[in-house]
Amino acid sequence: MTDAVKAPLIPVLRRRVQALAKLAGVTAIAVVLAVVAVWQRASTGDSDFTTVRMFPSLKADMGTVTSIQIETKSDSFNVTRNAEGRWILPDKANYPADGNTVLKATLGLAELNLVEQRTARADWHEKLGVSLPKSGGTGTLVTMKNAKGEVLASLIVGGAVEGASAGGAQAVYVRHADQPQTYVARGNFAPPTTQAQWLDKAFIDLARTRVKTAAVQPFKGKPYSVTRDKPSDENFRIVDTIPAGRVLRTESEPNAIGNALMGISFDDVKPLAGVDFTNAARAVFTTFDGLKLSISVIEQDRDFWLTVNAVSDPSAAPPEAEKPGGLKPDVAKEVQDINGTVAGWAYKVPRYKGVLLTTPMEDLLRPVGTPAGPTVTP
Repeated sequence: MTDAVKAPLIPVLRRRVQALAKLAGVTAIAVVLAVVAVWQRASTGDSDFTTVRMFPSLKADMGTVTSIQIETKSDSFNVTRNAEGRWILPDKANYPADGNTVLKATLGLAELNLVEQRTARADWHEKLGVSLPKSGGTGTLVTMKNAKGEVLASLIVGGAVEGASAGGAQAVYVRHADQPQTYVARGNFAPPTTQAQWLDKAFIDLARTRVKTAAVQPFKGKPYSVTRDKPSDENFRIVDTIPAGRVLRTESEPNAIGNALMGISFDDVKPLAGVDFTNAARAVFTTFDGLKLSISVIEQDRDFWLTVNAVSDPSAAPPEAEKPGGLKPDVAKEVQDINGTVAGWAYKVPRYKGVLLTTPMEDLLRPVGTPAGPTVTP
C-alpha cells in the first residue's frame, strides 16, 4: 500500500481505536458496578428471588376448606369439618377439634411467603427435612381440600432455617408436594403433628373459690373428705377422724385434694365404651353454688383415665355473709354444657392430676413427733 493510500486511513483507524477504548472503559465500569451489586446483595442477604405467597388463592378460599390432612413419618390423620360445620377428628371417634388451632393452621398457610429459592436436588431433601414421610422421610405433608375433594394447598414442611427468621415470622424449608424445588418460607405456619394437639381441650373450668367439699374413695384405703366452711377460707380440712398417732403433714395438706380439678386439662380422649371403669377410684366435688362433679378414675399402664358426670343441687346456697368469686349465674345450664361435652368419653389426664384425685388419706399424714413436710401451696 502506497503512502498516498495510507494517509487518509490513519485518522479513521485512530477514531476506531478511540471508540473501542471508550467502549472498553464503559464495559469495565459496568462489570465493576455489577460486581459491587452482587457483593452488596450477598452482604445484605438480598437475592434476585421475588417474595411471593406460596398459595396465592388460599386466603380467599379459606372458608371452603373442609379437610386438613397431616402425614408424618409416624402418623397420618385428618381433621375434617362435618355437615354441621364443626371441626372433628374422625380417628378420635369424631371428637371436636379446636377451632382456633384449625384457624391458625389455615391462616398461617394462606399467609406463608416464599422468600428464597434453594436446591431442587432430591438427594438434599432429607437434609432439609422435606422428604416425603410415606417414603420414610422426616417431612410433614400438609394437604387442605374443599368439599369436592379438590386440593387447595399441599406442601411438605421441613426444618427451621437458621438465621432467616425476621419480624416475628419463622423461616422453614418447604416444597410443593409434587415438585422437587425447595424454598425458604417465612410466616407463622407450624401445623401440629399429633392428633392430641388438635383436640378441643375445653373441659372443666372450676374456680378454686367455688369448691366446698371433695370426697375421695381412693384405690386403697378408706374414703375420706376435705371441706371448708366458706369460700374465703384459705385451707381445706379433713372431715374424717385422723387415725391415732398421725397428724397432717402440714396444715395446708388437704388443699391439694380440694384444688385437684383446678386448671385440669387432658392429653387424649377415647369413647367411654372402650374403657373399663369397674374398679375405678371415685372423687366427688361439690361447690358452694350447687354444682356436683362425680369423677371416676382408673390407671392403665401408668396413664390415668377419668370420666365426669355433672348434676346440680338447686337447694345449695352460698354463705350469705360472703360473695364468692367465680359463681355461675345458672348452674343448671352449666351442668347441661358440661355433660354435653363429656358424656360418653374417657379422658387421659396428666399423671400428677390422676395421683391427686386418687390420693389416700395416709399420704396426707405423718407420725406424731416427726418433722412436718414441705408446705403445700393452695
